Amino acid sequence: MNKMPESVTNKFIELFAVLNNATDDLKMAGAEAYLTGDFSSVEVINHSCLKLQALEAEIKSTVNKFDEKYTDRTEKPSFYKKDKHRTRKPGGRLRVKVSGKVIEEPTIAETFVKTLKIFGLERVAKLNKTVTSIPLMAKSPVSGYQAQRRCDGWFITTHVNKASATTVLEEIAKELHIPVKVEFIER
Repeated sequence: MNKMPESVTNKFIELFAVLNNATDDLKMAGAEAYLTGDFSSVEVINHSCLKLQALEAEIKSTVNKFDEKYTDRTEKPSFYKKDKHRTRKPGGRLRVKVSGKVIEEPTIAETFVKTLKIFGLERVAKLNKTVTSIPLMAKSPVSGYQAQRRCDGWFITTHVNKASATTVLEEIAKELHIPVKVEFIER
């Protein structure tokens, strides 16, 4: 058995929705009681809200423990390589020379972000660049598998490899008329 039956999962989803709605209702009632100055009711309502949140957390924990306990252990974990002949070379680093500075951080993503900061985050944001079909820079995080880093009030998409990072940095530098040299250093 890999997971619970769909009907059970759907009932848990419904239960969590009801718990969330009840918690939201309690929060609204607490806000109204606060505005009217009924602080004893506020305390009771807050306590009830915390109990509901604890119940939800306990149920989720129990479901997760159940899944772990009764998962079929004969299947191999999904993190195994599917192709034994496929190998990955260890990653390398980017070295970027811009404005008389050399930027070389431990990861491509860190070098990428630091370079964008030197370009000027506001200036880069105005270019409306995209990476993996999402904005390179946004004021709010994007949901999905893409990695993002928060930097000076911006969420910067760091889901880049050496080719895409090099291309994006060179395009930005060209549009901003900033001379840049991007190198990839093998480890």
